[in-house]
Order: sequence, then C-alpha cells, then structure tokens
Amino acid sequence: MDKAEAAGGDRNCRRIAIMEAAAQLFGQVGFEGTSMKAVASAAGEKKTLVQYHFRYKQQLWEETVAYVWQQRDEALPRFVSIAPDDLSAMDAMEELCRYILRFTFANPTWVKIMFQEASTPGPRLDWMVERFFIRDFAGGKGVVELAQARGVLPDVDPMHLLYTLSGALIYLVNVAPIIERVTGQGADDEAFIEQYVATLMQILSGGKRQ
Repeated sequence: MDKAEAAGGDRNCRRIAIMEAAAQLFGQVGFEGTSMKAVASAAGEKKTLVQYHFRYKQQLWEETVAYVWQQRDEALPRFVSIAPDDLSAMDAMEELCRYILRFTFANPTWVKIMFQEASTPGPRLDWMVERFFIRDFAGGKGVVELAQARGVLPDVDPMHLLYTLSGALIYLVNVAPIIERVTGQGADDEAFIEQYVATLMQILSGGKRQ
C-alpha cells in the first residue's frame, strides 16, 4: 500500500468515526441539540476536520443517518430468505424476535434517531420516510404476509400486525431504563428476553403456544 492509499484509508476511518460520534449525539439529544463542535469533541477531532468532511450539519445528519441504516440493514437477517419449511415453524419466528431484540439493545442508535425525528415531525422526518421508512414498511409487510401464509402469524390486517410487532420488539429499548428502575430487571438480560418473547408468542398464537 502506497502513502496515498494509506492516507485515503485514514481519512475514511476518521470520517466514519465522526459519523459514529454524530449518530450517538443525534440519538441522545436530537438534531437541534447537536453541534458540530460537540461532534468533534465526541470524535476526538478538531471541528475543522468535521467541517472538511461535512460542510453543514444537515449534510452530517443525512450522511450519518444513511450510514446507521446501512449498518442496520447489513446486520439484521433477511427473514424473507429463510427456507419455507423454517418460516412455517413458530421456532423460527421466536428466534427472529430474539435476534431483533438482542440486535436493537446492542445497536440502539437507529431506534433513538427514529424516535427523535418522529417526536418533532418536519423535513428531516419526511427525508427519512422517503429514504428508509417506505421501503422498511413494504419489506416488513411482505415478511408478515409470508409468515401469515405459512400459518405462523394470525390472519389479521398485516400492516396492523406489523405495527404491533414493531412496537413490541423495537420500542422496548426506549423503556428499558424505566423497567429496570421499577422492577429491578434488565430488559436486555437473556432471561428477560426469553420470557418476553415467550409471552409475545403466546399472544400471537391466541394462548395456544406451549
């Protein structure tokens, strides 16, 4: 590797580090509460370097959110690619639910950014809808309909079932600190996740799941 390639690799690594620091701040305090100076401090870089890579905060936000969604899409399993025999088993659905919960607890940033923007609807939320949510909803609906066709999920409106499942599996990360303070239980503990998923499966099966 020559010096030019090494320098390019270093720039890319530092750019990614800036986006990762920005993602944490956008998720915690939102767009308005995040400054380029705060991002630079969190990334351990100078503000001028942040502005070299991202001229405006809007550009930083858009590229950071796109990066976070790309990381999510690469990490989450493609449930629609599971073999039909596996998809027809409730065990496969249980494992998917466990995976999503574990993944979301380990990578909560995308959920936090999503709820930050949903709490103050505006142009940024519109941008996310066009870039990600329309596609996410369509994909989620397809998964639900496929699972319904295999008898894994109940025969109800697939979009409403998608809303229910999404809320049950994703929103938990936001209320986990409340659960822990009220009950003393860590919602990210394996025992909690097992019981939570078992309860969800009981609800989905009408109490028939053993």
